[in-house]
Amino acid sequence: MIRTTTVVACLGLSACSTVTDFRTSVGGLVAPSRVTSTPAPQPQILTAKERLLVAIEGQGCELNATNVNAVLADAVINREELLQLTPQLQSEGRVEVAGSGAIRSTSAICI
Repeated sequence: MIRTTTVVACLGLSACSTVTDFRTSVGGLVAPSRVTSTPAPQPQILTAKERLLVAIEGQGCELNATNVNAVLADAVINREELLQLTPQLQSEGRVEVAGSGAIRSTSAICI
């Protein structure tokens, strides 16, 4: 009895090693290719200076008394940060400050 059970078990195990993959031959269907996920693009992180410039460009390339609140909101900065960033941007040649207090972007978009 033990001998018969052993033989049947060995035959059963050998049958498992030769299982045919019917997905590739049934009805002419092709096996699905391996799906690989592509990593999601990382959002670009902008500095406060870059956010300020983008916000100024979005408001017609000029920050003035009428649009200052919209620019600050778009740039996600406050007035103190604006006062710190403006001289830096001016020294880099990225903005011009007018006598009226308006700040104009000198980027290629605004020329």
